[in-house]
Amino acid sequence: MGVLSHLDSMKHDMSAAEKKIYAYICKNVEKIPSMTAHDIAVASGSSAPTVVRFSKKMGFNTLTEFKISLSAETKQEAEITGYSDVYPSESFEVLKTKLSNNAQFTICETTELFTEAPFAEACDLLDIHEHCFVHGVGASRLAVEDFAHKWTRLGKKVVRETDYNLLLPQLVSNPKKSLLLLISNSGKTPELVALAETAKELNIPVIAITQFGQNRLSKLADVHLQTSRPMETELRSAATNSILAQFVTIDLLYYFDISRNPDYAEIVYRTRVAVDRFRDTYM
Repeated sequence: MGVLSHLDSMKHDMSAAEKKIYAYICKNVEKIPSMTAHDIAVASGSSAPTVVRFSKKMGFNTLTEFKISLSAETKQEAEITGYSDVYPSESFEVLKTKLSNNAQFTICETTELFTEAPFAEACDLLDIHEHCFVHGVGASRLAVEDFAHKWTRLGKKVVRETDYNLLLPQLVSNPKKSLLLLISNSGKTPELVALAETAKELNIPVIAITQFGQNRLSKLADVHLQTSRPMETELRSAATNSILAQFVTIDLLYYFDISRNPDYAEIVYRTRVAVDRFRDTYM
């Protein structure tokens, strides 16, 4: 994902000292690659260790890696450079362009966060557990429905309950065979945190899909699949960019699971044939 947009998405989690470093970087992007940790610290009014910790907190292994990524970004010219908010009385064409750009930016930022290891771990858990309980509230319920549609097609027993009081007893009754998948953009949704805490007490593995960074849900999860932190427009009436990030995460998990299991590909083919036969006969 874009380095500067990534830093911007993390600014609410920054300490006062880290915000000074962030502000200096934003104003001096072209200088940073040639500066040392000491140079950045003096210029931003912080300390060299804080600068190094800042780069690691932002997701980079070293300060050098951060500077290389930032340098590459400043040299790259791209048509889509970030999110655009929408405003009252804008034309249809302007809105269409902004929303298209925002969607593309969200997908690119999210997929650039993906690494194979957590997806492989999630697939392993999905393959070995008989029941997969999945839950999300608000707009994340759409992602829950998408997940359920995909894995039930593979023959998986997926249970999606919208009522916490109905889901909890089923977890308690099937702890050894169960897996819990929770979807929350913020990772702070009370109902999902409570479910994850209960699952941990019962030794039920938890897969969480949340935005990048540490949150209550990610800390409880056995596997954390991270999405970007897409900005939402001030005038939104529902989640738009965040749900796209969740959808692309589920899509990759689904196709990766199929790629690892040849039997799944055969199952998908048979279901496709069955649907086509129904349409040819009755529609």
